[in-house]
Amino acid sequence: MIEIVIAIFAVWVIILYAARRWGEKYGMDISGPLLMWKTEKGKKLIDRIARRKGWKMYGNIAIMVAVAAMFATSYLIVMNVVISFQISPENAPSPRLMLGIPGINPIIPIGYGIIALAIAIIIHEFSHGILARFERIKVKALGLVFLIVPIGAFVEPDEGQLQKVKRAKRARVFAAGPTSNIILAIVCILLLSFVFAPAITPKEEGVILAQDFGGVERWSVIVAINEVKVSTSSAIEKMLKGVKAGEFYKIEVRRDGSEINITIPRGIYVAEVVDNSPADGKIQKGSIIYRMNNESMLNQSTFLDFMGSMRAGESVNISLYYNGNFSTISVTLADRYDFVGDEKGKGFLGIQAYGIEDVIIDESYFSSIYNPLKGRFLPYLALPFMGLSPPPEEIMDLYTPSPLFWSIYNLLYWIFWLNFAVGTFNALPAIPLDGGYIFRDGVSYLFSLFPRTRKKAEKISSMVASAISVMLFISVFAIILIPRLREIISF
Repeated sequence: MIEIVIAIFAVWVIILYAARRWGEKYGMDISGPLLMWKTEKGKKLIDRIARRKGWKMYGNIAIMVAVAAMFATSYLIVMNVVISFQISPENAPSPRLMLGIPGINPIIPIGYGIIALAIAIIIHEFSHGILARFERIKVKALGLVFLIVPIGAFVEPDEGQLQKVKRAKRARVFAAGPTSNIILAIVCILLLSFVFAPAITPKEEGVILAQDFGGVERWSVIVAINEVKVSTSSAIEKMLKGVKAGEFYKIEVRRDGSEINITIPRGIYVAEVVDNSPADGKIQKGSIIYRMNNESMLNQSTFLDFMGSMRAGESVNISLYYNGNFSTISVTLADRYDFVGDEKGKGFLGIQAYGIEDVIIDESYFSSIYNPLKGRFLPYLALPFMGLSPPPEEIMDLYTPSPLFWSIYNLLYWIFWLNFAVGTFNALPAIPLDGGYIFRDGVSYLFSLFPRTRKKAEKISSMVASAISVMLFISVFAIILIPRLREIISF
């Protein structure tokens, strides 16, 4: 695989070299690893579209949408700075997450990402071009941008004419791009909400297991407990109240069309054992712990409460079930600080464990999380960060839609996601983004209203816009830089 990637990039370097040497007469130019192809074709189409009625109203609406997005996105950037002082260095995001480029940003799938990003850039740039022609501003060239494959397009208006027109006309041109991206994102949201999401229905009635538990694999569907059908997590929790720690109960599971029956004792399932910890070598992954110092272990909460009361050096008697056998062992706790780096003196056992009720999810959860109007907007936007877009195959297999349905759903989701990202980011009041030019003209207009500052309005607005731009771009990267700086200078 690596050989293929190296070969592709080697061929791309040769293409870039050829474009630099012989491509100028064909309208080709390079910018870093990007190949840009300029052409006169398409200008007549933009002219025809720009002659239609309604573009002035669209431009005015676009200004309002862009300004609203400017304030909303700026607020989120400020919150980003606040959060950067609260998260630990190890939890700070990678710089790659700040780049919305498929193949570089690890959360953006290459296939869906390239198509969606190309659509976002084409919509953005052609909207600028249409409004520019509507305002009688010359479009010098159109073109495509390639990074091995086409990743976008651009429209190049005459900068001289653009600077000479009135502020309102200029604002309409700048606002058209991000607003068109936001509108397309809204269209995709409506399609996903009202056309696609209602079709996401479960194949089996039951409760989804989100982690391995007692020999049952993750993403299995629990359909019955002790031969009683269950359809919600609350029903399972209610039934388990009558099962004491260490008592056996029966789980009926459906997975890949097959039925599995497992009988296990009530307790917490050991999912991980920390190397060189007190548990290492004494407690096996997959064990069920049902009692610690005569206290019943039923779920993660009872386990954490118990461990929170223990000190380093204390001994714990642990009753557990593993591989068909019951046993009781004694373990001396270590200091939590030596393994985690906090709460010095607290007891540390070295296992990750949870009860079955800690890892069950109602089937309606995924039906809701993939419907943007049923859940909250920000969690829906964060699906890629949770590893849920595209959905894992195991989740898709739990629901009735076909692979083709999910392919279309995923494409629409990424068209929404990248158009929303491109639109809102470009609305920021930072030059050279569209919002930066709108902001600069707005500041210039305000200073021109006062006699004392009228003559210096342009100069003052440029200074203010430049200062805000620097502050915003620093703030954007604060979530990466500040946690690491705090680690270096210890604050």
